[in-house]
Amino acid sequence: MSARSLLLALLLIPALAGCPAPTTDDDDIADDDDTGEDSFSCEGITPEVLEISPAELDAMLQDKDFELINVHIPRDGEIPGTDVHIAYTDTDGLEEHLGHDPGAKAVLYCKTGPMSAIAAGALVDLGYCRIHDLPAAMTGWEAEGYPLDD
Repeated sequence: MSARSLLLALLLIPALAGCPAPTTDDDDIADDDDTGEDSFSCEGITPEVLEISPAELDAMLQDKDFELINVHIPRDGEIPGTDVHIAYTDTDGLEEHLGHDPGAKAVLYCKTGPMSAIAAGALVDLGYCRIHDLPAAMTGWEAEGYPLDD
């Protein structure tokens, strides 16, 4: 664990008791005229971790437009549709995977919740503004009847 990751983890532990309520502002999504793709600006948005439920994640997976990242260590299964497994302590790896783009949209999860909360908080502290956490984690996902991959 790097000193930076350890410091971020220590700073975030008190915040694990509760995260701010999710907010969205569709006015921040604009059509990029050059590519025809949506672009996202974090300008004017206070970065915060947006918590989602298993049902919300299932709905998001129907029209997937985000990175689904398993941050649990050691790897112990995953939610179908997962793009990558990166340890929650590897903030540099998470940032590299998201392309250093503060508007990158990602959902982080782990097996029981705390690891993804730490990783999501670290990314928000770096200025990412569309980071979602699945606090119910894989255990909550499976408890609601959704499958896991080995």
